[in-house]
Amino acid sequence: MKSIHQILNRQYYKKSSWILFLLPLSFIYLLIIYFRIWAYKVNILKSTKLNVPLVVIGNITLGGTGKTPLVIWLLKKLIKLDMKPGLICSGYNSKATLPQEVFINSKVTDVGDEALMTKLNLNNENLNIPIFGGRKKVKVGKALLASYPNIDILISDDGLQHYELTRDFEILVVDGDRGYGNGFLMPAGPLREFPKRVNEVDALVLNGSSKKSLFHTNKDSVFQMKYSGNILVNCIHKDRTCGPDAFKRDIVVITGIGNPDRFIRYLKTLNLRLNEIIIFDDHHLFTESNFWDYDDMDIIMTEKDAVKCKSFAKENFWYLPIHAVVDEKLFEKMKKKLRIN
Repeated sequence: MKSIHQILNRQYYKKSSWILFLLPLSFIYLLIIYFRIWAYKVNILKSTKLNVPLVVIGNITLGGTGKTPLVIWLLKKLIKLDMKPGLICSGYNSKATLPQEVFINSKVTDVGDEALMTKLNLNNENLNIPIFGGRKKVKVGKALLASYPNIDILISDDGLQHYELTRDFEILVVDGDRGYGNGFLMPAGPLREFPKRVNEVDALVLNGSSKKSLFHTNKDSVFQMKYSGNILVNCIHKDRTCGPDAFKRDIVVITGIGNPDRFIRYLKTLNLRLNEIIIFDDHHLFTESNFWDYDDMDIIMTEKDAVKCKSFAKENFWYLPIHAVVDEKLFEKMKKKLRIN
């Protein structure tokens, strides 16, 4: 049975008349947006500037645009320049009320799934980049810099709407297939802000090709990104990998991410025969019971799903690491604005 979240998410990206009944709530949300923007402009609400440059990677729609693979790509680019980056995350769905450092043995419930996934991904390549998570981005950024004073640049995974934190470079990620959905603000649509926000950011990253209007007036600020990855990793034995053609048994896909349709389509391009597809809400905290019926099948999930299954994963659990392939001109533009040599 689909949840309300899944039903709404599907309706956001197709024509649906009943969604109009939510427009009064969207109007209230609109008033809140404009009040917040006005309050920051007249200094009723204060923005905080941290001691190092801050790059924010976010979106204006609800989840699933591909921010985290882009974050990992950018962190690796900065490391190659001998810089010392740090990462701050929202820690969505974690129980922590104070800033938390993310370690490879951290619990998802303490730091959030995306933060832990990023830490494990970087650790696999022996990159020890400090990551802190928490609800208040200013406190999280200050906590990271206090613990690691040698950090010379911060990346924020999400946070485009966190105006309390002054940023030096903004990157907006848009899903090429879904665009801005039905064009309505939450909860009648997927928008956190109006599409005109794209003309205020430094760069728009288009995840996949798109025939949709992006409302962007500066084509020099639009950069392409696509996914790469065709080697699956066993959730228990990380040194055990295989290609798509190695799977001989029935396959079930079990995932809880913001845009499962993109993941399913990508798996099909690898010529995997998907016998069953089980979709949960984004950031769903998996339990062992979610997998009881599939012991005789191979289970495939995303890397973000896999970190939530560490304590009960079995031999038939596999995940597909995804790597972002990004237009190099994006990094050049960022370096130029931040005056990075």
